[in-house]
Amino acid sequence: MEPTNSLLPHNRSSAFYDEKSNFSQRFNESIHLWSTALLNDDGIIVPIQSNSEIVSAKIISKEDGIFVGKEIINHLCNYWTPNLEFKWNFSEGDIISSGDILVDIKGDKNQLLKIERPILNIIGRLSGIGTTTSNWINKCQIPIASTRKTTWGLLDKWAVHMGGALTHRLDRNDALMLKENDLAAQYPEVSSIERIRYALENINIKNIGAFVIVEVRNHEEANMAAKTWNKLQNKQPLTIMLDNIDVEECDKIIDTISNLQLECKIYFEASGGITLENLKDWNESLVDVISTSSIHRGTRPLDISLLFEEV
Repeated sequence: MEPTNSLLPHNRSSAFYDEKSNFSQRFNESIHLWSTALLNDDGIIVPIQSNSEIVSAKIISKEDGIFVGKEIINHLCNYWTPNLEFKWNFSEGDIISSGDILVDIKGDKNQLLKIERPILNIIGRLSGIGTTTSNWINKCQIPIASTRKTTWGLLDKWAVHMGGALTHRLDRNDALMLKENDLAAQYPEVSSIERIRYALENINIKNIGAFVIVEVRNHEEANMAAKTWNKLQNKQPLTIMLDNIDVEECDKIIDTISNLQLECKIYFEASGGITLENLKDWNESLVDVISTSSIHRGTRPLDISLLFEEV
């Protein structure tokens, strides 16, 4: 399932892949780090030995949703339990229903018993994020992006991508984001409006990462950001993040800046206070993208179970 609008700079899904369409080194390293942490926390510090009888099992979904986790589990088990065989019945991002058998597993009983909980935790969490993400994008005509408030780093971002939303920046260095705290710490002696101007004027455009985003809290700060960026004549677009501003005020700000007929390209991102319940209020808004942590942070895992088959 592809993101709603792949042209926005907030789509960083390409960083998950290399030039051969395999997982990138960056993503593989993230998968290994998170899976190792989960297994080490469960007392598993070396690959699990195959030393018992062969058994069969299956993982069943107990509710409808979006399936995510197949590729993560393949990566994990190739290292920790290489003798287990997985026959997947669904691909990443597939729609699944209650009662569906997600995967049939065959292999050493000892390995499967020890790896069972991490497998269920990963599929349950990532499928929960994918399902929540899908619910959001199905209720909104404006593209949805996740924020960097993640629990499992790039794994959460992968699940958001599989659910159909935009990844936003994948880590702090992925894009230059000038937030209120960054500006206050760097320019404590001047007003919030002047902080924005100084910060944008002093950007090293060669070291910004994938895109530039500046957080604003009112009309005046947004105008300063837009006018400063236009004056700098950067070919790189600027994203203005309208933080905790209601939909009516966001549209007024965007109208005002649009009427300035600036030469630079500006995207408008709304963030803060947007929930699934009030999402419909934003459907006719002029913003280009909505960012939220609600699609991935604190989401409920999808309910799944692993059952051993009786001989």
